[in-house]
Amino acid sequence: MKTFKRIIIWLVAIIVALVIIAFLLPKSYKVERSVFIKANNQVIYDLVSNLGKWNLWEPWSKEMDSTMKSELIGTDGQVGVVRKWNGKKLKDGEMSITAIVPGQTVNYDLSFMKGTIKAQSTMMLEPQGDSCKVSWSVEGNLGYNPIARYSGLFMNKMMGPDFEKGLVKLKKVSEERTGWPRIEQKMMEEKMVLLVRDSARSKTYEKVFAQAYAEIGAFMKSNNLKQNGAPFAIYLKYDTVTTFSVMDIGIPVDKTVNKGKGRVRYEKVPSQEVMIAHYLGSYDKMAKAYWVLSQSIKEAGKHEAAGPWEIYITDPMTEKDPAKWQTDILFPVK
Repeated sequence: MKTFKRIIIWLVAIIVALVIIAFLLPKSYKVERSVFIKANNQVIYDLVSNLGKWNLWEPWSKEMDSTMKSELIGTDGQVGVVRKWNGKKLKDGEMSITAIVPGQTVNYDLSFMKGTIKAQSTMMLEPQGDSCKVSWSVEGNLGYNPIARYSGLFMNKMMGPDFEKGLVKLKKVSEERTGWPRIEQKMMEEKMVLLVRDSARSKTYEKVFAQAYAEIGAFMKSNNLKQNGAPFAIYLKYDTVTTFSVMDIGIPVDKTVNKGKGRVRYEKVPSQEVMIAHYLGSYDKMAKAYWVLSQSIKEAGKHEAAGPWEIYITDPMTEKDPAKWQTDILFPVK
């Protein structure tokens, strides 16, 4: 009996001692890892500020939990956007952007196990020469729970390797995208345009475009119209094997007209959501830009709603160096 009492007393003493020690332990924790990425700062920022693109590099992916499903609520890349997830292994959780300094930092709140566990995290970008130092940190308050205080001692060991794995993937994806054209998603304003529909193959493009623009130019002059933007072409059909295309070749104008003449017709293009690839280079090397744009549309959870536009920002008649030709390639999306 005395032995039993001694055991109880020792157990109580040990528990009390552990509790006292717990309250002497840090009441908060912080885990941080960094990596240097040789990529454009904006490319990296786009990947870390858009929660919908985290699946491209985060360590907690479907490879870890094939049952994981995620949902995005709000406008991605903006304060207030929320990403929720749930899976058998990763359980439930959510993250929400709380503050942004464009090109520099993204702060977000984390919540796990139906809000019983909370933390704050930051992605910080510091350009250094031709590289960028990316620091990923998370910190939280452990409160007065003794068990939580002890678990805080292991946070660095538990979360650090995941952060390292994620940053390695972020580095790989970012550096692969360094040569990509800049992608933009926006609402294109309503346009008043003059169009000529025609078709061409690679050998006849220059002649067909020159004739169409000449007809539109003559119509503009006779109707006292002014050009209100860069010339463009809307591709209605395109065969990658034969290079045969059917397109509406056009120029934006400053006011409406009652009707066209000959092949020239007038249309009002409504405002619409588009995704744009800002391409720089010769026309015969735009295939990669189209591929990048298609990938970006998928990553944004959008679908191509119509054929692509090519907006010819640079006039090749005045700029003879094809490497300096700027073309905006866009798809209406939904």
